[in-house]
Amino acid sequence: MKFMNLGSPENASRYVAVEMFKEIHFNACTLLGLATGGTMEDMYRELVALLQRHQTDISCLETFNLDEYFNLDAAHPNSYMSYMKKHFFQPLGMQESQFHLPDNDLIDVEGDNRRYDAAIRVKGPLHIQLLGIGVNGHIGFNEPGTPFDSKTRVVELSPETIAANARFFDSQDDVPSQAVSMGIESILYSNRILLLAIGDKKAPIMARLYSMTEPDTAVPASSLLLHPNVEIIMDAAAAQHIPFK
Repeated sequence: MKFMNLGSPENASRYVAVEMFKEIHFNACTLLGLATGGTMEDMYRELVALLQRHQTDISCLETFNLDEYFNLDAAHPNSYMSYMKKHFFQPLGMQESQFHLPDNDLIDVEGDNRRYDAAIRVKGPLHIQLLGIGVNGHIGFNEPGTPFDSKTRVVELSPETIAANARFFDSQDDVPSQAVSMGIESILYSNRILLLAIGDKKAPIMARLYSMTEPDTAVPASSLLLHPNVEIIMDAAAAQHIPFK
């Protein structure tokens, strides 16, 4: 893994946006794995602006999101479908056939999850997988203890994750306790991984991840040590405890 401290949040977000832009601009049928959350908002804004400025053809672009809250209506303002439509899909005029999120209804949960993994395998590998990281080291909603061969499935969210996401809801009690998450095995099925971490709250886990030399399921993000092409992009606040050489 390559760790980079780019100073400001703007610089960190811009770097990721430019790398995503280059992949899409020079590879018409790019496959992207996408993430959500407050960390990604500036990055998506930059990426959309770059694609529009350069009039990039995105008609063959296809995306797979990491996760979605379980049994939350896709039209709910705090669903990840709503987030992605607001920040990326609608500004670019993407068609529904171009983007995929894990199916989160109650009708055929296991079958839907198998089909999601199968679609990634058939179409993939993903050219770039975008990741954020939780304060407990989760990637996607793969909480500590998740096996590295995990597939897409319904997961129980940890108290730390629920508390971190409460700012998007009226109260912590309104945060769903479950989500459907792409598994670590599917995350690793990508050509390149970009992990973006911003802010003081991410500093302890980034320092821990930097110090690790062996994968450990206690820190799901340490599974990235198994991948040959991972970049960890941080602002100065997230990188403050890392003793760069």
